[in-house]
Amino acid sequence: MIVLGACGGAAAPRGPSARTQAAIGRAEDAERARQHEQARAAYANAVATAPDLPSEVYARHEFASSLAAWGELPGAMAQLDAILARSPGDASAWHDLGILRHASGDETGAATALRRARDLAPTDPRPRIALAALLWRTGDRAGAAAEYRVLEGLDLPERVRAKVRWALDELAKPAAP
Repeated sequence: MIVLGACGGAAAPRGPSARTQAAIGRAEDAERARQHEQARAAYANAVATAPDLPSEVYARHEFASSLAAWGELPGAMAQLDAILARSPGDASAWHDLGILRHASGDETGAATALRRARDLAPTDPRPRIALAALLWRTGDRAGAAAEYRVLEGLDLPERVRAKVRWALDELAKPAAP
């Protein structure tokens, strides 16, 4: 299952409008009732009627999350691309796009998006954790170790810190042939 999670970055000047929040609420109600076509229409309506950029970004993030949960990765990525076209500094959208690109098999695109999220939100551990795991998986042990070393200096829950230490210990061992 793909789980998208927002990461910290530059805060929007204000939150989404009450109208957009209500439209998303209707979409979520339909989704909980497993009325996916009604939910899809409500999400699309929330995007189309968003009165300002923060509202549009919020609606597109929510729509992307639902599309990803439904297994519709191209549609989810299209929503995130639309956010980034209008708000290129949205670290959360870059992070989520990286996760979805990886799930779609685009490891190069995933690494690019995750690096962008990391650069926009350098103290948020989520993009670094995802990037380190991706780099390790693709054979870039040095790159993965560098990300994990930076993570060591961030404020992390102890269970995450223990996993970072474990990863660094594993990466310090010789690579298996």
